[in-house]
Amino acid sequence: MSEIATVITQNILPILLVASFGYFLRRWRSPDPRALSSVVLNVFSPALVFSSLVNSRIPAGELLELSLFTVMVILAMGLLGMVTARVVGLSRLDTAALLILVMFVNSGNFGLTLVQLRYGDEGVARAVVYYVTSTPLVYTLGVFIASMGEVSGRDALSRMVRLPAVYATVLALLVYGLHIPVPGPLMSAIDIAAEGAIPLMLVLLGMQLADLRGGLNWKLAAPAISLRLLVGPLVGVLIAGFLGLQGLSRGAAIIEASMPAAVFTIILATEFSLPAPAVTSIVVLGTLISPLTIAATISFLGL
Repeated sequence: MSEIATVITQNILPILLVASFGYFLRRWRSPDPRALSSVVLNVFSPALVFSSLVNSRIPAGELLELSLFTVMVILAMGLLGMVTARVVGLSRLDTAALLILVMFVNSGNFGLTLVQLRYGDEGVARAVVYYVTSTPLVYTLGVFIASMGEVSGRDALSRMVRLPAVYATVLALLVYGLHIPVPGPLMSAIDIAAEGAIPLMLVLLGMQLADLRGGLNWKLAAPAISLRLLVGPLVGVLIAGFLGLQGLSRGAAIIEASMPAAVFTIILATEFSLPAPAVTSIVVLGTLISPLTIAATISFLGL
């Protein structure tokens, strides 16, 4: 128990405190979180992705394994979600909501920050792979699931190609793989922006949580939270073992797989007429419970 308490106080409490700044700022001054979200999405997040990948010394094979880990975890959670929805007897709309809640996690503002506090920059370089692999999937597969198949493949792909993080990833891999030199002033500017990405992500998380409202539907909430916070880490452990991940890669990957549902799932639910109040309440409750489950995962697995 002492190890769990240490993880919560040293690694998770600082995250919650910074997020609380955004929460109270939103309640006090009512700034528009969409403006900050746009800045993070289009400037700071791509800078973090590019800087982390270019400055890392992760072998290409390890990068591929981490990307494969992400895809396998998302698909495995989707399969478990479909089976659970059938067993519980969820409606079509609730099934779509369950799938996006268990498949897509808060790998950015929560996951990256926790990995940074736990492992430092080398850990972040590995956790970024989960973030950059899952983000395009949210905008394609996530959109497709939320729309229950009504969005065409072309529309889903058009959403993905508008993501700056996708281009930052491609450029970073080219620079990294071909040893292309980046001019010093430009790289310094990107590094500076990258250092601001995680604090801004946390402030944005707090602002988003301040706006969340919704009633709790336990028939959907119980399986969604259980799968996401209890089964998710186990799936991460199994897939990490299957792929042979070790050290920092194993720790960062499993922590990312243990995160609560992404706040973006609320946007998907609202956009495609899923039960948005229920999804909102599940995201809030899961985020509040997750420090305990994540700390337990880190402690019991010795991550």
